[in-house]
Amino acid sequence: MANSQQGWQYPQPPMYPQGPVAPGSTAQTARPAAMRRAVSLMYVGAALSLAYCLVSGIVAHRVTLTSSTHTSTYNAGFVVGAVIEGLVQVGLWLWMAWKSGTGRGWARVLSTVFFGFLCVQFIISLAVFASGKGNPGTAAVVFIIVLVEWGVGLAALIQLWQRESSEFFAFAKRAQLAGAYGSVYHGHQPYYGYQPPGYSQAPQYGQPQYGQPQYGESSPHGQEPQP
Repeated sequence: MANSQQGWQYPQPPMYPQGPVAPGSTAQTARPAAMRRAVSLMYVGAALSLAYCLVSGIVAHRVTLTSSTHTSTYNAGFVVGAVIEGLVQVGLWLWMAWKSGTGRGWARVLSTVFFGFLCVQFIISLAVFASGKGNPGTAAVVFIIVLVEWGVGLAALIQLWQRESSEFFAFAKRAQLAGAYGSVYHGHQPYYGYQPPGYSQAPQYGQPQYGQPQYGESSPHGQEPQP
């Protein structure tokens, strides 16, 4: 029994203070290692999306020149659509890196949703690559880019849901509430300085009542004070 008590250790305290925080504390607090890795991976994902954008634009342009039977306006719209798709992915990566780095909890949830869309894109790219349709070399390049981007997204998502990352998001939320409701906001506690209306204590036995003179003093109405 004694060995079990000595071997048991208390859990480590959290990295961030649990009490009231001041506005702007998030900017002054360094990100934990997991958050730094997650943000860096998101920037890598943005670079991969940019490469995917360029490759998609080139592939779409070749398709319209070689095998398309539509008008030039349709072909141009097809190429522009492929480029816009890649640019939107770049913007989403950068947006999630920015908001996640500032401790916005909704950005972590939204990043998880976007990773689900990336999984769908990965399955489609795998199906196209396995079917052997089109240029095999181009399909292989697109598949490799999407595969690496998917792996980067998975690694970033794992870092976002680490325990130290959760503590960072929780601290950032308290700091945000402090900026909105006061520098000492903590749950539903009132502001410091506010005191509920007090009431005077009732007189104890043997003490004069309210408004009555003390013993030995003259009564304002000509009556002797009662003991």
